[in-house]
Amino acid sequence: MRVFTSIGLLVLHGWMAIAHAAESGAGPNEISVRTIESSNFDADLSPGESTTNVPAELDEIYGDNVGYYNGVGMREVLRYVIDPLDDLYRRTGIRIGAAYTMLFLQPMGGRSVEYGAAGDFDLLAAWDLVGRGTNDTGRLVMSAEYRFAMGAQPPSLVGGQLGTLIPPTAAFNERGFVVRDFYWIQRMFDGRFRLLIGRTDAADFIGSHWLQNVNNAFVNRHFSANPTLPMSEHGMSVGVSLRPVDTFYLTAGVSNGYSRTIRAEVDSFFNDWALFAFAEAGYTPTFENLGVGRYALGAWQMNARERIDAPSSYGLTAVIDQNLGERIQMFARYAYSDATLTNVRHLAQSGVGLSGLLGRADDLTGLAFSMAVPGGGATQTETVLETFHRFQVTPNTQFSLGFQFIANPGNAYADGAAGALYLRLRTSF
Repeated sequence: MRVFTSIGLLVLHGWMAIAHAAESGAGPNEISVRTIESSNFDADLSPGESTTNVPAELDEIYGDNVGYYNGVGMREVLRYVIDPLDDLYRRTGIRIGAAYTMLFLQPMGGRSVEYGAAGDFDLLAAWDLVGRGTNDTGRLVMSAEYRFAMGAQPPSLVGGQLGTLIPPTAAFNERGFVVRDFYWIQRMFDGRFRLLIGRTDAADFIGSHWLQNVNNAFVNRHFSANPTLPMSEHGMSVGVSLRPVDTFYLTAGVSNGYSRTIRAEVDSFFNDWALFAFAEAGYTPTFENLGVGRYALGAWQMNARERIDAPSSYGLTAVIDQNLGERIQMFARYAYSDATLTNVRHLAQSGVGLSGLLGRADDLTGLAFSMAVPGGGATQTETVLETFHRFQVTPNTQFSLGFQFIANPGNAYADGAAGALYLRLRTSF
């Protein structure tokens, strides 16, 4: 039943993608002005936040991509859905978007070759309620998500078959329906000071890089998250960000250490005081003949949590993001944790994204290498190479083909090298 539901949603979203293409009037050979992934400098809270946050995802959905197929024919049928959303945004400042992503992951090597497949439906909204059209907006951000397995298991379980230290993916699981984000972000002093309060994931604001997006870039958790962080759950959070000059930012915040995305946890934020605290400082220059860049240092601290008998922990991050001309961007990241709450002590990696390799500006090709040193003596250092190519099939539909090579899975001494081939399809409106 879930498989048929997925196919039905996919077809519906594909129709809407075609309708958007018809409205744009873009020809199949035209070059999009967005030749490189968003650097996210005007993000909600911080230039260092992940591009999986709601406003960045909405920017992607509402963007003017050019696909291989920009056919016509469905606009009249779907105008009753698309036109009201566009009109609502123009009149009220509320943007509503939806995205449906499917991942098929086939392991190679390890103890089993059983595949994993899952679907992920996202509903997103951002509403500028105060100061619309100015630099000092007050915005309400909301998101909900439904994840489900397709077939015998989701891709999130494949890592156990391969014996990896860090899973080939973790986001595509069968968590079910959750409310992810519900927070208020206020900009003040011409946008140079920002305050966030509400339900969100603190891991989105510390130690991320520009290509850290499992929905449209790298899939392996080496790259699609920061596996040295012990905190990747949605809960009560408070964050502030200061940008005294255009090329420098300082962001800090705290989040409830007992947060769980699958439930609301408010009382413990005020009573137990088991907090996850983080801070990041960054330099964001623009170099002639290269483009914008980001150079950031961050630190985090997790307090001891007596309720679940978990000790305190801390860690550091260093991130470099740099555009290399109009079509190439690179990243490098080093992260450290004391490994009391995670199985990773050191993480060192670098990668590159290239737009237009096959002549289409909105296609993206990625290549990245990572090395993770475990925190205990029972595992070995894990090295991963991942590559993918993402095709912009229509203005709102993407298809990605990727491969991961895991030279030495961290928890599988006897099993040798492993790998994973994946297919990803994402459509949005």
